[in-house]
Amino acid sequence: MTTLREHLAAFADHLMLRNYAARTVSDYGYSLRSLATFLEQRTVAAVDAVTAAHLTGFQRWLYYQPTRHGKARGVCNQNAVLAAVRSFFRYLHREGCVLRDPAAGLEYAREPRRLPRHILTPPEAKRIIEAAESTTPLGCRDRAILEVLYATGLRRNELRHLKPGDIDHGQGLLRVNDGKGGTDRVVPLGTIAVRCLENYVNAIRPQLLRGASCAWLFVSCTGRQIDPNTLNALVRKYARAARVNKPVTCHTWRHSCATHLIQNHANVRHVQEMLGHRSLATTERYLRLTITDLKAAHKRCHPRERGCQR
Repeated sequence: MTTLREHLAAFADHLMLRNYAARTVSDYGYSLRSLATFLEQRTVAAVDAVTAAHLTGFQRWLYYQPTRHGKARGVCNQNAVLAAVRSFFRYLHREGCVLRDPAAGLEYAREPRRLPRHILTPPEAKRIIEAAESTTPLGCRDRAILEVLYATGLRRNELRHLKPGDIDHGQGLLRVNDGKGGTDRVVPLGTIAVRCLENYVNAIRPQLLRGASCAWLFVSCTGRQIDPNTLNALVRKYARAARVNKPVTCHTWRHSCATHLIQNHANVRHVQEMLGHRSLATTERYLRLTITDLKAAHKRCHPRERGCQR
């Protein structure tokens, strides 16, 4: 009889064969090992012995379990684990390992609709970018990074995996390969970002490489692919230098790019395509941050505001 753990290993192989991202395979594995622990504690050894009641019990049990980092498990984290469980049992059902899918009726917890908390204003974004000194090679590199983050709203890992050949200087476009979900897209760069990138690629990058070879566009001072921690550190460094008293991360630039585009009346579907969102609902949350029209209506129509205008 095939054990539960052996089924989990076969499922991981199945995900890799279907070209799922390595991180997704790893996260699914972690989530499903939690399920295996829960079932083993209840002496459920075979997958065809798992019932809907077991999985409902697992959902309740999961609520009280800390994450791998020892923190309280939030709703989104719980739902991510349940998504892995549902995917696993769908796979088992298709493969004929179980006659009925016990996870089919699992309901996700309701997720709060939170807005991005820290958004840069356009003047703040400008100050941070200008805080990068263009008189040193690393300063020029950092300025190019900040310009690209703000112009395109790229995710941190997408920026790290850019290559020099991904830039179309003539058309002012940037190709993003193997983004989240394994999808490619092309995004506009804008004149200023193109100019910074041209200077970086032609004059600065060769200095950082010092004759070495590296496939990636943005490199460290030792000529290697830039580290994610370095990216986090540099955006914080220039925010401090610009005296912007907000927690600024790479993702802050992504939120700010999307918000500023929508504030200036960009089509929400264009912003969705630019950010690489699968669902329009993910992009539409930025609409709730852009309340210029609502403020104007409030000022025009609210009795207290109308009284102030007399």
